Amino acid sequence: MIEIMGQSYGVTVGSDIQRDGMYLEVEDNAKAVLAEVFYSDGENSMTFTSYRHDLPLPLVEWLIAYAKERLTPTSGNGS
Repeated sequence: MIEIMGQSYGVTVGSDIQRDGMYLEVEDNAKAVLAEVFYSDGENSMTFTSYRHDLPLPLVEWLIAYAKERLTPTSGNGS
């Protein structure tokens, strides 16, 4: 759960085998998915998808920054 501009949002991080990657979704209080950032393992790239046209910019900025931190593989992690 994250709070931005007085509004609470749910955050889900998951793996998508069919698309070969990881995703980060943000949802409203009604559990409707508002936006997604997807990291493709095969293409080594990220995409942003918004399911609403009026998302607060601070939410979008936070989502992108958090996705870069959480979804991007790191090298030298000992595995």
